[in-house]
Amino acid sequence: MSVDFGVSEPDSARSPRKSVLIGPDGKVVTTYDKVTPADHAGQVIDDLDNM
Repeated sequence: MSVDFGVSEPDSARSPRKSVLIGPDGKVVTTYDKVTPADHAGQVIDDLDNM
């Protein structure tokens, strides 16, 4: 499934840190290509507040 959203790299043994915010309708709201674990939760919360 992560390949479906462009998160996983099929030829790589390890996936990069990326995430996808999916809305209640099942559509991609935003993607995060460079995830820093210490800051990421705050970014997602801000995006949810702005939906």
